[in-house]
Amino acid sequence: MTGAQTPISNPWTSRVKQLVLPLCFALVLGALFYYGGPAYQLIGAAALDTTQRIFGYILGVGVLICLTIFVQRLVQFVLLEGLVASALGTPVPRLLSQLSALIIYLVGFAAIFGIVFKQDLTALWAASGIAGFVFGMALREIILDIFTGLAINIDRPLRIGDEVLLHRVGDMTIEGRVMEISWRTTRILDLNGNSVVVSNSKLASSTITNYSQPTPSVWAMVRVTLDVTVPPERVERVLLGAVAQAVAEIAPGQVTDTMVRTHDISPYGVEYVVAFQTSLHRRHAGRSILYKAILTHLGRAGLQPSTREPTSSSVRTGFPETAPGPDHIARLLGRTALFAGFDAGDLGLLAAGARLRTVAGGAPLTQSGEVATTIFLILEGLVEVEPLRREMAAAAESRPPRPSQFGPGHLFGGEATLTGDGYPRTVRARTPVMVAELDHRLLHRLLAANPAAAVVLAQRVADALGQEEVAGAKGRRLMADSEADRVADVFGSLCRTFADLRLLPAATRSQPAS
Repeated sequence: MTGAQTPISNPWTSRVKQLVLPLCFALVLGALFYYGGPAYQLIGAAALDTTQRIFGYILGVGVLICLTIFVQRLVQFVLLEGLVASALGTPVPRLLSQLSALIIYLVGFAAIFGIVFKQDLTALWAASGIAGFVFGMALREIILDIFTGLAINIDRPLRIGDEVLLHRVGDMTIEGRVMEISWRTTRILDLNGNSVVVSNSKLASSTITNYSQPTPSVWAMVRVTLDVTVPPERVERVLLGAVAQAVAEIAPGQVTDTMVRTHDISPYGVEYVVAFQTSLHRRHAGRSILYKAILTHLGRAGLQPSTREPTSSSVRTGFPETAPGPDHIARLLGRTALFAGFDAGDLGLLAAGARLRTVAGGAPLTQSGEVATTIFLILEGLVEVEPLRREMAAAAESRPPRPSQFGPGHLFGGEATLTGDGYPRTVRARTPVMVAELDHRLLHRLLAANPAAAVVLAQRVADALGQEEVAGAKGRRLMADSEADRVADVFGSLCRTFADLRLLPAATRSQPAS
């Protein structure tokens, strides 16, 4: 049994009711005014003249007021909200509605004086003209604001809800969202959340930058200076990864334009501009997030912004600028969950033999189901990791999960490579990336030099699989009754993968801390 459906209200029904009501009152009062002559005699002969005159005034005024209200609502609903709003494509400004209502009511009251009270309107208009001249001289600034507001609503350089910048020589710059355009003033909500009231005459004399037209967005820009020895293509790769990560945090799930450009060359280094599109009110917060992402990506790439001292070609410090060096790669490996706690010799062995590779944006690094033979360490840029197939299937009837994004210092493919399974997820380069590849040959060299490392690796791979974070190539999962069984299962996979090595829990070298 279906529940009763709630009737959908039609806005035109309410408008028709508002039009019919004053019209009916006007017709009723007009009928009383026309046919009520004989009824006046019931009151008495003594009060007939006075009563008839008073009733006539009341009925006449009532008829004209009801007709005025009817005409005003007819103009508002049919002309302004119907034809004008359709032509503009936006709601009619309140100023136009108020101005049309003022003119209609002035004409209505003039009709009351002329028709009901039999007054000569020539003298009235003459007196009003003189009074209007006097008041116009005294209130010229207010009148200028009113007509400027009317011109703004007709020309429409800005609309309610637009994000604008007002600049006038000698005045402060105002940025914010237009909240209201009234008779005299325009209210703007600035970036600090304050309401700024600007007179319409000053608004018209200002230079207006409308961020909402033709597209509702602004470019948020930051500048960073790096040493001249760092290749520009490497800088762009690092900064593109940083801005992509920042945009994913500022506007999740939205497609936003980004930009990295070389801006200037100076004695301090090369200045780069990093920018992304966002709304005006998100710009300052977005720049803060972008600065943090840039510092993170530069630090993990072994770079740092130039200091305010001119560089010298004979003195260079820090990491090699052309690519991350072995020491930096070893430090990144030591921060990963898989290799944390390994001694400097083991990490240096892996870093020295790692192969550096640059991958273009959009290109795949791994394919789901492909046999894993390489562990990847992200050095620069940003990658996207697609959800597992079972996660996609579970979300088929709801919103599908978005790809996860990872930046420098993230390691992937370790569990699958060490157990001989396939990559569980497809990984693509979100921006141009540089990765360090640790293949079977390099892992073989590590385990040959330190067989005890196999136990630690087996423990950590088993922990990851036991937490249901990684799936096997064929959808197989290592589900054991105890942690020891899971470790033994993974250790057996390591022994089969590196069958020529004698991997035993005990070894001559001390084990890394697990």
